[in-house]
Amino acid sequence: MIKEVMRLLNYDFCAEIALVLFLIAFALVGIKVALTSKVEIKHQSEIPLSDD
Repeated sequence: MIKEVMRLLNYDFCAEIALVLFLIAFALVGIKVALTSKVEIKHQSEIPLSDD
């Protein structure tokens, strides 16, 4: 029974869905980076060097 169900499933659309999800995530990260202030970027860049 499970073999018949798996045989009937069509995975062709999974690649397109994965590509769309990747592009959405990439766009969201790009927007977040574009909207981050320079003060915040400067603060985050100094975190590895601070002694706190």
